[in-house]
Amino acid sequence: MGRRSGTNISAKQLFQAIAMRANRSVEGAKIMQNWTRHYYGKVIQFQTDTEKFHLVIADGRMKVVEGEYVASDLTFQGSSKTISEVFTGKKRIGDALKNWELVLVGAGHEGFTLGRLITAVMLEV
Repeated sequence: MGRRSGTNISAKQLFQAIAMRANRSVEGAKIMQNWTRHYYGKVIQFQTDTEKFHLVIADGRMKVVEGEYVASDLTFQGSSKTISEVFTGKKRIGDALKNWELVLVGAGHEGFTLGRLITAVMLEV
């Protein structure tokens, strides 16, 4: 049974699907390895109106972890809907930031690599 295009999924569900694809992807593994090659890993956190979770990227893999992380590299703050819309391309990140629907705390440049990873694994056949 497939998902209907109008079905809303939470930001956490979206990133669980992205992590599953990234962990199965050769290109995704390369991006994650290059992203963390000088570090033990990267932590990208999401604080939404309905959930708090973070991504741990290490050793060429991504894991979604429930709860907050005290020293994330980057934190996205916004509604689950806005975050899902931004990362599925339904809303431009610049518009969400300009309208204060989305706030970035930390090393914003880490979001570019996350975006590149998502694009690579979601475009794979």
